[in-house]
Amino acid sequence: MMLNKRSIVAWMMALLVAFLASCGSPAPPPTYSDAQLQKIEQYTTGIVALRDRMDELKTLIQKEDWVNVDTFIHGPLGDLRSKTNYLTQSLLLPKDKGPVSDAAKEVFQDLEEIDVAAAANDKRQATNEYKEAIADFVTFLNLIPKSN
Repeated sequence: MMLNKRSIVAWMMALLVAFLASCGSPAPPPTYSDAQLQKIEQYTTGIVALRDRMDELKTLIQKEDWVNVDTFIHGPLGDLRSKTNYLTQSLLLPKDKGPVSDAAKEVFQDLEEIDVAAAANDKRQATNEYKEAIADFVTFLNLIPKSN
C-alpha cells in the first residue's frame, strides 16, 4: 500500500513539473543591442564605399580597358572579401550569418566572372556580370541588420 502512494506522489510531482515547464515562456531569439547595430553600421560604411566604386568598374568595362578591369577587381575590390568575411563572422548573429554570407559569395562569383570575361575581351559578358554583381551587392547590403 505504501509503495502505491509513493508511486502516485512521484507521478503527480512529475506531472506538475512538466506542467510548470510548459507554462514557462520560451527564451526570446537573440537580438542586436544598439551598440552592436552601431558597430555593424560603422563597419558597413567601408563596404558601401566599395559598392560606390563599382561605377568605376562599369566605366572600365565600357572602355574595354581589360588590364584595368583586372587591376580594379584585384586592387580596390580585393579588400571586399575580407571586409564581408569579418562582418559576417564577427559582427552578425548566427541567424543572419548564412544569408549574408551567401549573398556575399554571389558578389564574389560575379566579380570572378567579370575577370574571366575581361581575360577573354568579352564586353557583353563582362557587362552582364557587372549587372549581376550590382544586383547581388544590393541584396547583400539589404540583408545586413540596421537600426530602426
